Amino acid sequence: LRGAFKLRYLDLSSNKIEIIKRSSFPENVINNLEMLLLHGNPFKCNCEAVWFVWWINQTQVTIPLLATDVTCAGPGAHKGRSVVFLDLYTCQLDTSYLILYALSASTVLGFMVFTVMSHLYFWDVWYSYHYCTAKLKGYRRLSLPDACYDAFIAYDNEDAAVNEWVLQELVERLENQKARQFNLCLEGRDWLPGQPVFDNLSQSIQLSKKTIFVLTNRYIKSGSFKTTFYMAHQRLLDDKMDVIILIFLEKVLQKSRYVRLRKRLCRSSVLEWPTNPQSQPYFWQCLKNAIATSNSLAYNKLLQETV
Repeated sequence: LRGAFKLRYLDLSSNKIEIIKRSSFPENVINNLEMLLLHGNPFKCNCEAVWFVWWINQTQVTIPLLATDVTCAGPGAHKGRSVVFLDLYTCQLDTSYLILYALSASTVLGFMVFTVMSHLYFWDVWYSYHYCTAKLKGYRRLSLPDACYDAFIAYDNEDAAVNEWVLQELVERLENQKARQFNLCLEGRDWLPGQPVFDNLSQSIQLSKKTIFVLTNRYIKSGSFKTTFYMAHQRLLDDKMDVIILIFLEKVLQKSRYVRLRKRLCRSSVLEWPTNPQSQPYFWQCLKNAIATSNSLAYNKLLQETV
């Protein structure tokens, strides 16, 4: 139709035309038409028909039967509807919708993955992050000094009877004997004045080969016992060293699973103060042996193999 500037009437009806593109007609020809017949064609109302629908909606050319017979042959819900009702805005935003869909789907998927990973591996990631950060900053593991105490004594120093037993019996038997003297760490004697209690406690446990708990009903219910026991038990996890020795001055924790298991696994680390004075020398000898011997060497061999 190039050069057909005088063309006024064009009949394209009842053909098999599916798509009319912008390149189908020269604009200086199609805009000069007075009448254009398009009915009876199986138009495809997809995004390729955007220009055609836009031109129909703004042109001054007469198109008979436009609302009734110039209809869509597909796809889907558009079948049988007039081409003038095709939503051009939807086609223009196909790319935008695709981008928004990709972003929203990525956000939801990322949030789900983050939630699951944080639930399963939060502490591993947290530890790795701080470990790498410390490495980048040049931090390195501190070398702990060798143990300078044979044992740290943890007891209820507010109990007058227990305090007297520790100072007059325990210290006298372990530190002031000629045969074998042990260097003990006591809260009231060896802790640094003015230093926080937690720091003193941590240093006393770290600088001692063993931690001896003098247990009474009152002491096991205190927060001091729980904190000290946790820190002493932490050495088993960190340094693979079992440093705990239990001395029962009273009948406590008889039903404790931990105490019963410890008696079976390492009986020498669980001692009871005898009520019979004639048995006291044997008690002191057992305590000295427990301090001088590593708990791991005293473990029950049968239970070790079973575990």
